[in-house]
Amino acid sequence: MKKFVSVISIVLAVFMLMSFAGCAGNTKDDTKTTTAPKGDTGVNATQPIDNDKELPEGEVADVYTLKGPTGMGMAQLIDEEKNSDESDYNFTVVASPEEITAAIINGDADIAACPVNLASVLYNRTDGGVKILALNTLGVTYIVTNGTEVNSIEDLRGKTVITAGQGATPEYILNKLLTDSGLTVGEDVFVEFRTEHADVASLVASGMADVVLLPEPQVTSTLAQNPDLKVALDLTEVWEAKYGTKLVQGCVVARSEFADNYPGTVNDFLEDYKESVDFINTATDEAAQMIVDAGIIPKAPLAKKAIPTSYITFITGDTMKSLVKDNLQVLFDANPKSVGGTLPDENFYYNYIED
Repeated sequence: MKKFVSVISIVLAVFMLMSFAGCAGNTKDDTKTTTAPKGDTGVNATQPIDNDKELPEGEVADVYTLKGPTGMGMAQLIDEEKNSDESDYNFTVVASPEEITAAIINGDADIAACPVNLASVLYNRTDGGVKILALNTLGVTYIVTNGTEVNSIEDLRGKTVITAGQGATPEYILNKLLTDSGLTVGEDVFVEFRTEHADVASLVASGMADVVLLPEPQVTSTLAQNPDLKVALDLTEVWEAKYGTKLVQGCVVARSEFADNYPGTVNDFLEDYKESVDFINTATDEAAQMIVDAGIIPKAPLAKKAIPTSYITFITGDTMKSLVKDNLQVLFDANPKSVGGTLPDENFYYNYIED
């Protein structure tokens, strides 16, 4: 997985440089060029394309990720880097999306895992300063009940749902499903918000709440505290059945300047990251300990149980673009601020083609 410079590539590069020098007097220029895209901090002028260009030898990419499902797929790669004599990446695991925002804006992070809507907010806030590379988690939210029968969104009629995430993705997803199921929030169903998911989990585990909306890994840890609790609805399954598209919540982004300057490094990272995701989803025993060692989830048994229900994935290219557009449109319709005020243009989407 480490990068090696090909001797053939060096010879070809020297030959190309000599050829360009010999053609300096020609009026026709056959050099393939591209215009610096929105968000490029350099001069907006034509530049030669080098899709294999990597960071200079000895430099590494700074990668930030969140605790929880957003970071779980990266655990094997983090473990490999930790135990390698030669590093390609420097990983930082943080607790809040605000820390990801600061790291991107300050230039501390070259690549980061974050919520999809935050990627859009960052794109707008930085005038195109980030690109979305891949989707790394689908929906991770569930309706959990304590002694209350709920088999569909319609069954929430007359009930109170307690959740966190007011003004964020959980609220917009829930409201969309309720509205499109003929339920009016505040009349047919009531939604109460708490500050933290931990507060919601505590209420349902102690029997003080009958219906809650929770994400992983809080779902797994809460079910372990009370055998009477039940996962009533998987909102990812509900969403796909209702709208014919996948619900997506987590992604990987890169600073546009970094992606434009070092596409070879970005592509290498995506290849490595895909291998990590595949490992986490298949070797769950070993993966669970890696997730704990990386500081992403506190306990291995919890991590192991949460892996299958965290929808850890790796989606790029046109499929990624289509899913992101569909989901951002829903959020935009609910509240334009949730995506940064406007929907991102085409420069938001990184064109990665898998080998």
